[in-house]
Amino acid sequence: MSEPISLRPWIRITFLGWLLGIVFVVALALVGEVVGVHGSQISIGLGMGLGVGIAQERALRLLLGASQSWRWVSAAGLALPFLVVDLARVLGRPIPYSLYVAIIAAGLTAGTLQARLLKPHGLAPLSWIGASALGWTAASLMAALADSLTRWSSVRGIAGALLYLALVGAGGVLLGAATSIPLRQLARQDQPN
Repeated sequence: MSEPISLRPWIRITFLGWLLGIVFVVALALVGEVVGVHGSQISIGLGMGLGVGIAQERALRLLLGASQSWRWVSAAGLALPFLVVDLARVLGRPIPYSLYVAIIAAGLTAGTLQARLLKPHGLAPLSWIGASALGWTAASLMAALADSLTRWSSVRGIAGALLYLALVGAGGVLLGAATSIPLRQLARQDQPN
């Protein structure tokens, strides 16, 4: 890697990917409704995985080359827990579902798949998996906080909507901050002494 992956750009890129992921989630959910797949949860993981994966892939280009592997493993890893929920429902064996638990599980599965791409470049897989799980857990907690504030807060109207969006958006910032830690260590390893 000729340039280190620095903290600020990675967080910004991840945040922008997070916002793109929200757009993809909405678009996939609408497509699902149009084609008759009602209540499918996979659009959440797939959309967010594509959004964040596409954005982060650009930042990792110096490390991973021009491959699109990062976006696809991100999408697959984030979609997997949601796919399990959807398949269980379709098979008539619904499992208890919590959006926030599914997001945390998705952070683990995405982190595991992403770690395989980073390992050949000297990144310890467990440090990436841990950072991914931590980042997606923090993002999940921000979404839960936004949802609970909407229900229990007296902040309504435009101010309430802006507060909700700020809290949900903060999830992308926290995800970027958590996952920047092992990347900074990797960048330091690659710098000449």
